[in-house]
Amino acid sequence: MFLISIMISLFYLVLSIFININWIYDIACYFGYFVAIYLVTFIALIPGFVFIFTLISLLFDKKKKKINPQKEEDVTILIPVYNAKNSIKETLESIKKQKYSGNICVNIIDDGSNDGTLELLKSMDLDSNINLIESPHQGKAAALNKALKCVKTDYTITIDSDTVLHPLAIRNIMNKITHSNPKTAATAGCLFVKNAKKSFITKLQEWDYTLGIFGVKLIQGNYNSTLVAQGAFSVYKTKILKEIGGWKNCVGEDIVLTWQLLSKGYETNFAKNAIAFTEVPEKLKDLGKQRKRWARGMIEAFKNVNIFKSKNLSCKSRHLMFMNIFFPFIDLALLIFVPLGLILLALGNPLLISWISLLVIPLGLLLCLVIEIKRNNMLKEINCKLEKRSILAFIVYILLYAFILAPFYIAGYVLELINYKKEW
Repeated sequence: MFLISIMISLFYLVLSIFININWIYDIACYFGYFVAIYLVTFIALIPGFVFIFTLISLLFDKKKKKINPQKEEDVTILIPVYNAKNSIKETLESIKKQKYSGNICVNIIDDGSNDGTLELLKSMDLDSNINLIESPHQGKAAALNKALKCVKTDYTITIDSDTVLHPLAIRNIMNKITHSNPKTAATAGCLFVKNAKKSFITKLQEWDYTLGIFGVKLIQGNYNSTLVAQGAFSVYKTKILKEIGGWKNCVGEDIVLTWQLLSKGYETNFAKNAIAFTEVPEKLKDLGKQRKRWARGMIEAFKNVNIFKSKNLSCKSRHLMFMNIFFPFIDLALLIFVPLGLILLALGNPLLISWISLLVIPLGLLLCLVIEIKRNNMLKEINCKLEKRSILAFIVYILLYAFILAPFYIAGYVLELINYKKEW
């Protein structure tokens, strides 16, 4: 499946080069060959390659047989907490409602909260399986590592203090990792938006999580190379976690950890039916801050793992990591292409934004349709119903979402490249 997807995508790339040669010449007449080649490469050619690779990978995806575990393993959940007074109670209630027969131990690590979170936790009648660990404010990675030392179970789950688990979440994510290849070190859960109706910004992110993030993880999981076992909901083999020294003190501690696991020859996958709901930023300013952290995390991952020299990396993981190299160039191309194209269009010149350049939209819609079908089938299997999403938000998501986020991503790349101060 992987080789077939690569071969078809490369064929499409070569075909696209021939199709877009005249477009390059036309742009070069106005802006020179460097700008022309740059824009066409990172607006049309590379995104087209990624789209086709993604689409073919999804279409060739084979439905796996359901496996019913005979024994459900004991597991420890780590919850790093910092100023989570308004959300931690709901998170703990969702753990209590889990339909899971194995023992669940919960380690809550308060990382120096100053909003009354620690006082709230101490006042609650916590179950005997919940341990409260106090720690001075040192950051998320330090909090997780402190709690990891106390873990005695073979499996460790991490969730954020605003994560709400579906009742079958732990059963499904544990079923996935315990029945995967022995080389599997981590399994990422499936995150959807909890506060989707709060603002138009959250409605946009609802589409991002249900199409973009879900689709990417679906493909990467099929290749046993999920690039981010996100801290908001993932499970790891405890022995391997301790073997690599836990989480590094960085902005993107989860992506760095995942890349380290892959670079040592381990595999990571995705439990699409292990659903959790997370709070997302409600304002564009806060969304920008989050995406800057994500961008910094990607650069941190490249700093910690040399994808060209790591001998234990599988060809699939290496390819998926390599594609991330293009993201900064694509984001910059978007910032140049969209404003410039709109200005020219307003002046009556469809040089950049024309029916030819907009052909990528039907391809994107086809990809969204395939992902949506797979998502809906998964939701039916676990009898999970989600509220209807905004059609207006979908239109904006398709046309402008990547452009809106591009400056924040670029800022994140730059901040990490210059080693700007990091905070949690």
